[in-house]
Parts: sequence; structure tokens; C-alpha cells
Amino acid sequence: MNPLVASSLVSVGRDLLEKVTTPSNNLPQPASESFAKELDEVSAVDKGLSRKELKQEFMQSPAVQSFLEKDTGDTLYLEKRADGSMQILSSTGRSLVLNPGSQACNTAKNFFETCLKEQSNLSDHRPNAVEIKV
Repeated sequence: MNPLVASSLVSVGRDLLEKVTTPSNNLPQPASESFAKELDEVSAVDKGLSRKELKQEFMQSPAVQSFLEKDTGDTLYLEKRADGSMQILSSTGRSLVLNPGSQACNTAKNFFETCLKEQSNLSDHRPNAVEIKV
């Protein structure tokens, strides 16, 4: 092989390898305000209301009232889902998913997080669920 061609192939390979392995400095820097804001939104438990008041507000929401009118179960289980929604499961097997961002879902999340924080109303039969007697 021609020494001139061989040296230029080695040079091109070295340049390519350096470009691939050198870290890029053009990465966007995350805004610290956005993280703090997101953290507040995720962990926002309404500190002004007690667990009992949150439960009462949750049970009086129209979506939950509509679900309870059609259901004859005596126990509800409240679970948090991975997509940010909340799910209500009845002892009869029926379920209701509360869409993330809705008032009923926000109230359910606040009640759920308060129960976890206080270690109260936790279900013995369903892990990571809050048990509500109707």
C-alpha cells in the first residue's frame, strides 16, 4: 500500500475517533427555576387542609359522587398511577381513573400524599393504596 494513502487513512480515522469521543459543550443547561417549580408541583400537598378535610373534599367531587351512586361497595382504594392520574378501585371490582390536571385528581393526590405522609388509612391488602371506608 502507498505510504501516503496509509498515513492519510490513519489521520482520518484518528480525527473521526476524536470527534466521536470528545464530549460536546453545546448541551443545554437546565434552568434551576423550572426544577424547583416542578418539584413544588409534584410534591404540593395542601398544608392548609387536614386529612379529614381533604377526604371530605375528595368524596364530594362530582366525579367521585357519580362513581359512588353507581357502586354498592363499602370500601374504596385510592392509588396513584405512573402517568400522574389517580385510580379509585371499589371492593366490588369497579374502577374510575381521574385524569391528571383535573380538580378531582388534584384533590385525590393531596389526600393520598397526606395519608402516606401521616401513615394513615393505608391498605393492608393493596400495597401503595389508601383505603377509604364508605
